[in-house]
Amino acid sequence: MKNLYLIICILALCGCSGFLEEYSQDKSYIKGYDDLDEILLGNAYFERFYVSNGWQFSGIAGENYLPCLHVMSDELAQQTRGSSWVEEGACGTIYGYHTWQYRVYENLEGKTAWDDAADFRHLYSHINACNIILEEIKAYEDVTEEEDVQNVNRIKGESYFLRGSCYFFLVNLYGRPYAKATAGNDPAVPIKLSNSVEDKYYQRNSVSEVYERVVADLLEAEKYLKNVSKKSVWRADVVAARLMLSRTYLYMCDYENAAKYAKLVTEEGPRLTDLNGYSNSQFLYPGLSELIFSTGSTSLPGALSFYATSETSINTYVSNQDMRISDELYLAYKPEEAKDLRLEHFVVSSDGLGLLYKKMHGRTFVTPDMSDVFVLRTSEAYLNLAEAAACGEDEVTARKALNDLRERRIRREAFDEAEVNALSGEELVRFIREERQRELCLEGHRWFDLRRYKVAEKFPQATTINHVVENRVRNETTWTYETIWKRRFTLTPEDPAWVLPLPKVELDKNTGMIDNPRNERKGEDVE
Repeated sequence: MKNLYLIICILALCGCSGFLEEYSQDKSYIKGYDDLDEILLGNAYFERFYVSNGWQFSGIAGENYLPCLHVMSDELAQQTRGSSWVEEGACGTIYGYHTWQYRVYENLEGKTAWDDAADFRHLYSHINACNIILEEIKAYEDVTEEEDVQNVNRIKGESYFLRGSCYFFLVNLYGRPYAKATAGNDPAVPIKLSNSVEDKYYQRNSVSEVYERVVADLLEAEKYLKNVSKKSVWRADVVAARLMLSRTYLYMCDYENAAKYAKLVTEEGPRLTDLNGYSNSQFLYPGLSELIFSTGSTSLPGALSFYATSETSINTYVSNQDMRISDELYLAYKPEEAKDLRLEHFVVSSDGLGLLYKKMHGRTFVTPDMSDVFVLRTSEAYLNLAEAAACGEDEVTARKALNDLRERRIRREAFDEAEVNALSGEELVRFIREERQRELCLEGHRWFDLRRYKVAEKFPQATTINHVVENRVRNETTWTYETIWKRRFTLTPEDPAWVLPLPKVELDKNTGMIDNPRNERKGEDVE
């Protein structure tokens, strides 16, 4: 009997699992499109995990979505203050990702400490739910009442949006960055569009094929959501579909289409939030005026040294978590100039406490209200437009989009359009990419951006990342933590570890599926 693991009999992994398990055998449960809407909410959208043990990354292993994105890039560093980074903390869970190990699921002692199949499993589970909905919604395509037509179109549009977005994440995790010359041969992930159980082994589709699927689904989403009213920030609408289209086309270096869809979002989406005079205690929250969409949740404040205000009913800071804001990210805001307001609202430097995260802190260290990897804001549209226009040789549009954003991020008395207007060519594109680093920090962009910059058709940019790790063990006599070793781990531009290895369970279950290459690495001892 061929293995059926990847065809996602695992509907039980998301909400409403009992209903879906029964539904897969008995379609009589579907009495109307409202039932399909329930499947959409319970199984196609990212689950809002609430992690009660969210004090360190050890509390979210296999639960929250894609925490690896934050620790693989240059946005976070190990927190060495206090008692963090011990076996039961980050070293016991996220170490394999933070140091780009061959076996990402192992800790520094070689023990399994992370569910490396969790994100793969979650994303394919959502895809399978979308496949079921898109097949069964066909029974309601002949409705005539305006309200029914709107609801059917909305369900179809949201399903296409979510399926395309899930494949977008999968191809950027497990496939090489899109390069037109090689995308047709570069292996990515299997594409499954059927809602039926298939007796087959799965093989990997190419990067090009998966991107074509993403674009096709997002275009369908735009078509069906075009005249549908927005329900909430937790439900996709046409603006969300267009922003994901602009992002996807940008990754493909299709600058014309990237600019086209980004421009639509800047014109028809919510207005940019102005940080001049902004007084809310956190920036990313459901009431943010420029928020377009969010699904899932975050536990970053539970694993990252952060700043919060007294209204959260918790301490004003927590500085002994697994990770902290990296020096690279902090310095990107040019703190010596003291004019970037994101140094007050995104990251904060506190005397005696170090670099703290403030962008989103939630009520109790974790929040089920906002995602830290799948959140869409209007500011991304301005950055997508600026980069696409600059690479497409429309520098006037690029500079205007960039200045429109920066006018709302720089202190009013210090803002000067001339700073951007003096830039052109590669210098302009690099500045846009730096602005992207500052604006979209810790929202799931940076790792993907660094990957695609290297193969960009215009002004390719290679990056080397260094992570320094201390192995710290508690002395049971003195009750202090002692450093056993301190090592530097380096990810060079040509290193194969820019692509995640496929989950071991998938390779074991799907005979003949080829893994992505990875190197063993032990790091370099440092003082």
